[in-house]
Amino acid sequence: MNNEKFKKVSEKEVTVSAILSIITFLITTSLFSSHIIQPYLYETYPNARYSVTMDAWDTVREDGVQSVIGIGSSMLQYALTGTCIEEEMGLDNTYVYNLAIPGSNPYMEMMQTEAAVRANPDVILLEVGGNSLWDLETLSEPVTEELMEYFELRLAILSIMMDGEDEGAWREILRASELELLENGFEEEFNAESVYADDAMEQYLRKVTEGVAGNIDELNLGPEILQETSYQYVPNPDQDSWHEYLRTPGWGYSQLERMTPEERSEWENETIVKHVKYGVNNPLPNGTLNHAALHYMVSRFSESGIKVILVSLPMHPMELELLNPEQYAGHNETLDVLSTYDGVQVMNLVWENYWVDDDFYNHNHLDRHGRQTFCHAVAPQIKTILEE
Repeated sequence: MNNEKFKKVSEKEVTVSAILSIITFLITTSLFSSHIIQPYLYETYPNARYSVTMDAWDTVREDGVQSVIGIGSSMLQYALTGTCIEEEMGLDNTYVYNLAIPGSNPYMEMMQTEAAVRANPDVILLEVGGNSLWDLETLSEPVTEELMEYFELRLAILSIMMDGEDEGAWREILRASELELLENGFEEEFNAESVYADDAMEQYLRKVTEGVAGNIDELNLGPEILQETSYQYVPNPDQDSWHEYLRTPGWGYSQLERMTPEERSEWENETIVKHVKYGVNNPLPNGTLNHAALHYMVSRFSESGIKVILVSLPMHPMELELLNPEQYAGHNETLDVLSTYDGVQVMNLVWENYWVDDDFYNHNHLDRHGRQTFCHAVAPQIKTILEE
């Protein structure tokens, strides 16, 4: 009996020792990032969408088919249903990917340019709206603080996901403050990873210990794990649902449809009236970091033979009615200048009169009905480009 007990304890100790050895190895090598931290960013991070970009470009490059890629903010994210456009075009071996990121701007998104060029898609839908053409350096202090927190978060994640091949002339556009945040080299990358390392290791150890306990198929990872039914859910690149997610991600349910009559009245009579005066509805014609980023991206895509559609997304008809067309003079000028690059077309949907209340999630994001309208509007132009 004592020998059996001793044998069982010894086996357990050997198992734990082996697990600790593996963990030690992972921590002391670059595998720590790929095996622990990167999966954690997808599984538990509430803004997991921020982690998609670089892995998505790897998928595009490996697919080996005609590809159309959407790059932009949450406005494009909420507009683009890749599978709908694929069906509408009816072309074989063609995928349409939605890589738009919440809160993004050209200044941040330019860092994926070299990854995009290596993947060599056929068409890029690049969002250029009023929200793309504001000056980062003239914001009020509270807004600047929030923006810097966003930059810090995005850059920390990008520093984990990027490698030397992603370096480009975009570094010459970045301000010193962002260059300091964007780590390059082992020491800096380790510092970025340490932001997520403790939580990632906790999740990893939980998986390991529950697996050792014989419950590997029934792991309880706690409430912080996003469920697949959540619109915020982002699958890991190794999961079967990854490819479909890149083409048709999840979306939140319409804010407008959930409003009470009182809330809707306040939205129409106060919120919209104030929003139409915001800086995003007074886009500048040139001279900002966002403009520099757009010129860099469009020029690189153009010289690499990638077709570009500059897409400007609609706003709610009630907001559009209050907008003075002169407010968008800077936007129109920017589109005119960017469209002079070879292989660049414009799809300005701001002034189209077919948008209705039912199409909108809120004042400037499309809902499920609007996504269908957008799909039917853009599919023919994309198809024409692909068939040229």
